[in-house]
Amino acid sequence: MTNLLVIMDMNNGFAKKGALYSPRTEALIQPIAEFCREKSESKDWTLLALSDAHDPADIELQVFPPHCMAGTTESEVVAEIKPYCNMILPKCTTGGFFEIQAAAKTDSRYELSAYDEIHVVGCCTDLCIFNFSLITQKNLEFLFHNQAISKMPRIIVHRSLIDTYDTDGHSAETLNDFFPVHMALNGIEIAS
Repeated sequence: MTNLLVIMDMNNGFAKKGALYSPRTEALIQPIAEFCREKSESKDWTLLALSDAHDPADIELQVFPPHCMAGTTESEVVAEIKPYCNMILPKCTTGGFFEIQAAAKTDSRYELSAYDEIHVVGCCTDLCIFNFSLITQKNLEFLFHNQAISKMPRIIVHRSLIDTYDTDGHSAETLNDFFPVHMALNGIEIAS
């Protein structure tokens, strides 16, 4: 069995400092690092970190303040997790699916349909985790339905290893309750 672990946005700009820093994301560092250490010891796992790396013209910066700008320490994967990663891919979208599709054109390790299971951890539950998981699930369903791939990889989001930020109008608890249910209704497995 081949498994891909997608580590979403566990970078300095969300987990340690910056305009979108969240203590909830910082609290994920050690549990995710331990999960990565465990999985990295198996030849059946590939660990991919997706990390925000924005340019000033990125559309996302019309909604959120400047954060994780490309070439800054904010866009780097946190030191506790980085050593376990087989691949690190910068992304400019909330999710990273399209960046992975582009990378797969030149590197087969990014071909999502090649894996039996795709596991997802990191931040944020309602943004990058949700968008990546849902777009990936629906893309793979379409490919499988049209017989472009012979097997449907399982997508598994680890509930205890995801979180989102908490601010006025953005209740982390409410969103962390709602979005895993919504993902499950779309065929994504939620592991406790």
